Amino acid sequence: MAGGADGERPDLRQALERDTRRHARRAGSSASFWRSLSVLGVVGWSIALPAAGGALLGWHLDRRFASGVRFTLMLLFAGVILGTIVAWSAVRRSGERN
Repeated sequence: MAGGADGERPDLRQALERDTRRHARRAGSSASFWRSLSVLGVVGWSIALPAAGGALLGWHLDRRFASGVRFTLMLLFAGVILGTIVAWSAVRRSGERN
């Protein structure tokens, strides 16, 4: 039973406007998907690269000063924090564009 409570058919103009709005939303979804995917990549790389760089630099410092894993852990943590800040700013900039 399509229609209202009293069995009437929905207004054709309202149905057309509703379908036009739905179509417009779907038409922009492809660009939105790729934009979201690129932001996800930026977030991943901006956290992974500073973390890996910090761990590598810490590993070299630990070998040089025979300090166990102290520098590795400290610089890994600092890289993750720095990467998170960079990723957060990238996500905020992306949100401002939409």
